Amino acid sequence: MDEIKNAKLRKHKISLYWLVPIVALITTVILIWENSFNKGPLVSLHMEDASGIEAGKTVVKFRSVDVGVVESVSLSKDFSGAVAKIRMYSDTDELLNEDSLFWIVKPRIQSHSITGLETILSGSYIQIYKGKSDKNSTEFVCLKDIPLGLDEHGIPIKLFGHTTGVIPNGTQINYKGFNIGIVVSSTYDIAKDGIVYNALIKKSYSQLVNSNSVFWVDSGVDFSLTPSGVNFSIPNLENIISGSINVNQFTSEKGEPMKPNESFDVYKDKVTAKYENLKDNPKFVVLIDNDIKNIKIGSKVNFRGLDIGQVIKMPWYENDSEVFDYKNKIPALIVLDTDKESSLKAKRVFSKNLENETLCAQIDNASLIAPGSVIKLTIDPHNKCRTDKSIYRDIAVIPLVKKTDMVNELQLFAKKLNSLDLNAVSNNLNSSLVSLNNTLKSVKGVTDSVNKNHTLENLNKVLNSYNQNSELYKSLLDISNKLNQSLNELNPTIKKVGQKSNSLVFSSEYKDIEPKVSKR
Repeated sequence: MDEIKNAKLRKHKISLYWLVPIVALITTVILIWENSFNKGPLVSLHMEDASGIEAGKTVVKFRSVDVGVVESVSLSKDFSGAVAKIRMYSDTDELLNEDSLFWIVKPRIQSHSITGLETILSGSYIQIYKGKSDKNSTEFVCLKDIPLGLDEHGIPIKLFGHTTGVIPNGTQINYKGFNIGIVVSSTYDIAKDGIVYNALIKKSYSQLVNSNSVFWVDSGVDFSLTPSGVNFSIPNLENIISGSINVNQFTSEKGEPMKPNESFDVYKDKVTAKYENLKDNPKFVVLIDNDIKNIKIGSKVNFRGLDIGQVIKMPWYENDSEVFDYKNKIPALIVLDTDKESSLKAKRVFSKNLENETLCAQIDNASLIAPGSVIKLTIDPHNKCRTDKSIYRDIAVIPLVKKTDMVNELQLFAKKLNSLDLNAVSNNLNSSLVSLNNTLKSVKGVTDSVNKNHTLENLNKVLNSYNQNSELYKSLLDISNKLNQSLNELNPTIKKVGQKSNSLVFSSEYKDIEPKVSKR
């Protein structure tokens, strides 16, 4: 027993040969876990073509972070497109909402932006946008274009186009030059036979749009000639390149707040938009003479120095055949663009003065730069304004009276100048020049005759005889001196006669008898 107690215990060490299979086993378990149990969902992405997509290389990104990779790319069963199988990473199930969006990011040059330049070197990738639905899905359709306004917390609206062209996606919506929204997408409405644009208005600026707001396409550079001068405005470079939609309100009336998915009309220009917005306001007609060519659509209507309306239709013929009758005057349709209350009051005042024949219209040449571009309305109780037609197309006609001013005088002078017979004037002028030439020849003949008869020499001799050294001059001077002396001697006598003129008749030795009063 003592030998057993004194025996030395030997420690057993694990052999290093067992370490290799243990590590291999752990690695195998991890790989099996990652590839079988810890896999993310497999997503099928349907697309028109697989341009730029490579299996094992193309990644899926969310906010610039990799969340998946393309495992395979194949054709669809009906060969109408391609299907990319995407293996999402673990813990990304929440990104696969039913309304999530996928699109390919690659270099794109569009009218409103240039995107995807970072993929020139790294290659294309698939972008995912997380939806808001509570349901998940693994089947998605890849978008052809980059969706717009996804990160904008905006209110969706619809714009029905009354334009001649298509408004591209991404076009900005501006209010007084400030961006408040964007056009997201567009579709063609067969029922309405027009294009419907889906747009977003930023939530923070939604109060700027109401039921009375009007949308129109910004034409870019604005150049106009008005009585006050030249108006020239140019938008920023971005708007010139990509274009924009303007929104504003032409009346001071407050409209109802904008509602989600509310529909508005968008017009081709500001003039058309303003006409459509004011078409229910009071209207009048002015019949303009054929020789007045400076009134056009958009010309202002002025009353007492204030712009109260504009010309919205010019010419406004009832039928096209009237344009061929030169005797007919050109009808211009004007509308009042003040607020509703002011417009109704103006209509009552103007209608009353039309009945009294005291409301007149004039073509006001307020500027030499842009003559005849304003219709001025005046009320004059002392002058009567009459017109042959008081009603045209069921609308009251305001009589037009001609205004005489410098511009009209110049125009009249130009017309008279054009009507002159220049050939007759030229012939008369030539005849006058011939007569003048003959007269000058006669004068020259008389001059030659005078010189020939020494008439001028004799006249000079007579004049020289009256110089200071001649005898005649001395004799005349002597006579003049004697005459002056005689006049000096007569001066005292003349004064005495003036003082006592009665001494020439009565004697001066006797005093005049003074009357006396007798005493009784």
